[in-house]
Amino acid sequence: MIGSRPLYDNLADTRLFVPPRAWDPVLRAVKRRLNVAVLGPRGVGKTSLLRRLQLVLRDRAEPVAFADATAVDDVLELASRIRDALTEPPAAGAPLTAEAFRRPDSPLAGASRVLQALLGEIGEAPPSVVLVDGSASAPACFELFGRMRDVLWQQPHRWVLALEDADRATALRPPADAFFDTVVELAPWSADELIELLDRRADPDAPPEVIAAAATAARGSPREAVRALSDALVNGRDPASMLDARGLLVDRASEQGRPAGMLMAELLERGQASPSDEDLQRTLGVSRARLNQLFRQLQDHGLVRAETERAAGPGRPRAVYRPSLPR
Repeated sequence: MIGSRPLYDNLADTRLFVPPRAWDPVLRAVKRRLNVAVLGPRGVGKTSLLRRLQLVLRDRAEPVAFADATAVDDVLELASRIRDALTEPPAAGAPLTAEAFRRPDSPLAGASRVLQALLGEIGEAPPSVVLVDGSASAPACFELFGRMRDVLWQQPHRWVLALEDADRATALRPPADAFFDTVVELAPWSADELIELLDRRADPDAPPEVIAAAATAARGSPREAVRALSDALVNGRDPASMLDARGLLVDRASEQGRPAGMLMAELLERGQASPSDEDLQRTLGVSRARLNQLFRQLQDHGLVRAETERAAGPGRPRAVYRPSLPR
């Protein structure tokens, strides 16, 4: 059984790929040298689509670069990751990164100088189709594709940017909306499409009726379908009951406010988390203190369980929270 990870641009994963309905529109747009924004809910297969596109273009001998820009802090980090993807192996010794800019002793004059230098390196790279996985990086994407769009338009690259639906209002607001020639939306999958996906990923002895139940219960999400099938095969739980329990946790958390609902949805994706997790703080856009407050709020309502985790080396133990799912 293959887990719910995205597929990669390798031959081993080729047989696992089931083209979503948005696949052909994306291919046509790239063939016509258009800049494309790909939108879809979390878990619908955006990263797998980009990786498959990377493989197809590489097989056609078209220059292509993939930049993992999920949950980046700012436009400097975003531009740095794109620069590194275009200059494989990554540019050696280049100090023009967000980290260098933040150092108090940095000789750099300001963010604009750093960004201009990074964009210069991007523009000097061989013309390529640049695939950017920008989920949970909406502000940085707006800064690059909105405020810096005139610079990018003058460069020889074509762009495919993948975003979550929730990022659209921020990442693609004017003037960024004009940079992309077309927007392709990844719709929820049908039950038949999910059955085909699970048939390719599941072990041969997986019962067809369990595969069908997981596909039906997943409500159009490939990630949820794989998760439900794995849980059913390992723990013997009914797929619909498991997914209903997850949905109920999000609904109950959302009753405490939108931030609490967002935290629960993220916690269900990660399995466990701590207020000290900097990546979680960035994803939700909250401080450690606020995150700790939200976790306590969920715990008070019985929606999460807390455990104390001790570090291997020196340091204080930390609280780790898990969603209160049926065991």
